[in-house]
Amino acid sequence: MLKCFATTSGGLSELLREELMVLGAKNVKAQPRGVTFEGSQELAYRACLWSRLANRIFITVLEVELDNQEELTTSVAALDWQQHMDVRDAFAVSFSGKGMGIDHSHYGALKIKDGIVDYFMDKQDDRPTVDTVHPNLRVHGHLNRNQLTLSIDLVGYSLHQRGYREGQQVKAPLKENLAAALLYRSGWPDIAKQGGSLYDPMCGSGTFLIEAAMMASDAAPGLDKQDRMLLNQWKQHDADLWQRLVGEARGRKASGMASLPPIYGSDASHKSLDIAEEAILNSGYFKHIAVKQMTVEQGRIWGDWPKGLVIANPPYGERLGEVDEVKVIYTALGNYLKSEFDGWQAAVFTCNPELGMYLGLKAKRSHKFANGPMECKLFRFDVTEAYHREPAIKGGANLADGVQSAYPELAESEGAKMFANRLKKNLKPLRKWAKKHEVNAFRVYDADMPEYALSIDYYHTVDGGEWLVVNEYAAPKTVDKSSAKKRLYEALSVLPNVFDLSVDNIIFKIREKQKGSSQYEKLDENKQFFTVVENGVKLRVNFTDYLDTGLFLDHRDVRAYVAEKSRRKSLLNLFCYTATLTAQAACLGATSSVSIDMSKTYLYWAKHNLMNNGVDENKHQLKQADVLDWLEKESENPTQGFDVIFLDPPSFSTSKRMEGTLDIQRDHVTLIEQAMCLLNPGGCLVFSNNLRKFKLDREALGGIKIEDITRKTMPRDFERNSKIHQAWVLQK
Repeated sequence: MLKCFATTSGGLSELLREELMVLGAKNVKAQPRGVTFEGSQELAYRACLWSRLANRIFITVLEVELDNQEELTTSVAALDWQQHMDVRDAFAVSFSGKGMGIDHSHYGALKIKDGIVDYFMDKQDDRPTVDTVHPNLRVHGHLNRNQLTLSIDLVGYSLHQRGYREGQQVKAPLKENLAAALLYRSGWPDIAKQGGSLYDPMCGSGTFLIEAAMMASDAAPGLDKQDRMLLNQWKQHDADLWQRLVGEARGRKASGMASLPPIYGSDASHKSLDIAEEAILNSGYFKHIAVKQMTVEQGRIWGDWPKGLVIANPPYGERLGEVDEVKVIYTALGNYLKSEFDGWQAAVFTCNPELGMYLGLKAKRSHKFANGPMECKLFRFDVTEAYHREPAIKGGANLADGVQSAYPELAESEGAKMFANRLKKNLKPLRKWAKKHEVNAFRVYDADMPEYALSIDYYHTVDGGEWLVVNEYAAPKTVDKSSAKKRLYEALSVLPNVFDLSVDNIIFKIREKQKGSSQYEKLDENKQFFTVVENGVKLRVNFTDYLDTGLFLDHRDVRAYVAEKSRRKSLLNLFCYTATLTAQAACLGATSSVSIDMSKTYLYWAKHNLMNNGVDENKHQLKQADVLDWLEKESENPTQGFDVIFLDPPSFSTSKRMEGTLDIQRDHVTLIEQAMCLLNPGGCLVFSNNLRKFKLDREALGGIKIEDITRKTMPRDFERNSKIHQAWVLQK
């Protein structure tokens, strides 16, 4: 098993981690500038050939702790370099990091070079040459304080250099691996599989077009330059294995080329299109990609294209005075999308996110990226007729701000006044109740008026801040989109006055049934967390980055119930999410707990919830695992029993890490029976779920004592919507 490290550009590590896992890498961990992973030599070779996101692939040959600076050279000299190169080979060394008094990369590289030379002088009384331009072997050293990691570069150049730009005297605005990452985030692979089109209305030198074609045709990005990779000159190179992988890649590309979806581009600049056409020709997709000179103001679809993805990287006004000119381009692009691309997906990448509001579209998601030193965002949209005839509105989480700016008079409409009155009617008793019971986060409104299909949650954070999280329920297809949009804007327009809040503290989201991988995607990447107090326990919430905030408000009383049951007892928290229950149980005196979830993100969040309350991590453990798999194995041969078990599964779930799916109506009996196998004598299992039509199969659970605690655990602020969850206590 080889230890490896793949470097990448800033902001791409998480996507690269997912990509390497698909290739079969093990122990994959994202780092700020890359990903560590383990695998066979074949896996390392596949990463060199197939990674669309990596810059370089390294294999680690030495990890050592140094006592002093001199040991850097002697440790390198102690390595058997004849396994990697001959004395007649040329080599090059690069270096990063600091420590042991080494502050300059050139000096660190020199110390490593000396170690390699010392090895060969000792063994053969001869020395290899150093060639930084055309070496046979590239070595990289990284020093973190006194920890030295020495690696061999299997590629020798940055993998973003696919080969189709060689010879061009042009610097593309996007590196190829960043363009690939943006296409991944925009959902292009799935759209391409369904036969959808791709169109870039500002294609410039054609990077999006070519990368999209390579993805859709299943072309390995390293294929055209595979013979130039330094792994071919590495002494441990397995030429037969490499040629087998190259042959496999060629076969996959040949099959993919036979069924490429339509890919189009246009640009205002004839010079840019000349560059794009040359790159397209070099890439081998000249017959598959069509480009045309055209501005977005002139924009018209020039063929019968299947609906798909529009993706663009418009200018963003790098120099002073350019921004006003660029605003016109964004407005024109937005108008073009709305007039010609109804029913399409759209993605716009910009290094000036404020320009996004001039598109006049509401972003359903946004993702942070870096383009060189600049922080940028990718905005994603569903283009629908409902956007026609609307003024430019700032989309995404800050939609309320855009509504206030675009429709200042809307709050005076009859519909808005009616909605405001309902909010005030709800708010008065709820505030009294919340103050009396020290509730700092509660639901104010939940589609009480069916035509205003929203939920509104109020949060009071420990820093004194007040926030509203507004979720729009997706309207049925029978509802007129324009009317639904008008009612939404009426509702948003009155919130600042009713709650006496800044529009910046009103967060808007769309809640709809999530499909496929979209249910796991972030909505944004602000990474701004706040703390609220529930039942005396400090819990972290995030209002913008995810569909949920990290705290399910309807389970407030369920958490209190289970936490009380766990006093001086052991707790098992299955599908623990952010472990808010575990934190409360620990603070009430639970002796120990195990909390299990499959999401690394939620468990990291959970860790902070425990840390914020001084919970002993040795007694209260967090475990990353597929709960279905863990329960099945543990129930067959229990290694630990628990006094209290909390089982709160999702209604439906699919994941790359899960085999098959979870359907709680179908699977709940099995889950409960397996969990009951882990219950200590006299213990209890609390089972809850949020599937509105769920029916507990009491007959199949014969022999188990069952108490329905749904009404007992339904919070005051959710009484109007009593079907939001169900809960039972089960005992042997």
